Amino acid sequence: MTSPVRAAGWGTAADGSVVTWTISQGRRGRRWREVVAHGNAVVHALLLETGSDGRFSHMELARADGLWTFHPEGDGTLHGNRVDRSEAGVRHVEGWSFGPDDVLVLEGSPVGVAAAVHRWRDALAVGASVGVGGVAIGRDGALRREDSIVVERLDVRRWRIGDGQPFEVDEDGAPILVDGQRRPLEVS
Repeated sequence: MTSPVRAAGWGTAADGSVVTWTISQGRRGRRWREVVAHGNAVVHALLLETGSDGRFSHMELARADGLWTFHPEGDGTLHGNRVDRSEAGVRHVEGWSFGPDDVLVLEGSPVGVAAAVHRWRDALAVGASVGVGGVAIGRDGALRREDSIVVERLDVRRWRIGDGQPFEVDEDGAPILVDGQRRPLEVS
């Protein structure tokens, strides 16, 4: 068995945003964290958890236009909410179809896409793809249910989700960023 991943890093994403991230792996799975910024402005802060099987289990997202919280239930549905300053104020998501292999995709999130493909790391050969359902949160904050999102392994490190740009992850599943740095999260 390999050692649990406990790492931190930072670098520049393909869109020019600066990304700071951590991955903490324990007996129940992984906790993925990220802050994405443009200049001095924070675009979003993310906490995403995956189980020991790599499947999505919990997400908390903070952006200037609102807060999101989501988690799947054992009955195959997604639950959570979006809180914002609109007239409605709170939009509840209850009972959206969300199977065990479905993914949650946050556009503009290198850590979010790395966490989404980590589930398929040992299951997809290079050149293979799988279609899964899921929920996408757009860069504009739009929330949408997707019946089929293609997760494609382009080579050992390169992946693509849906119509997105290809991206790379390292041997531990962490995002590879331009001028990226990686450090141990804990001192030995």
